[in-house]
Amino acid sequence: MDVFVWGEADTEHALRVLQALRCFEVLDGPVGPADVVGVRDGVLVELRRSDPGGLLVRFADGTRLGQASIVAHAFLWMITRRALVEEAMLVGPDTEPLRFRDGRIQRGTILDERCPDE
Repeated sequence: MDVFVWGEADTEHALRVLQALRCFEVLDGPVGPADVVGVRDGVLVELRRSDPGGLLVRFADGTRLGQASIVAHAFLWMITRRALVEEAMLVGPDTEPLRFRDGRIQRGTILDERCPDE
């Protein structure tokens, strides 16, 4: 499950969002291409800068299946509550894509020049 964020939301802002409601344990140092890796509610969370000018936050289930989807949806809702985020997308297997734009989160197909080739 991936959340892509564009605007002035950076890694530090994303970390504050992840820690706002629940404990988020940051692993010591970057892992691979990730800027920050940590664990929240049994979900592995990877944060890294993404082109063009965005942030990729990847959520992967650890101990409980389906928990990554819950954490990713909560993260999308919380990070878009501030004016720093211009646009955000949640994409992943077995979920309908969500897109934040113009102050609203909407369901639907995401076809845009910003949509990453995965």
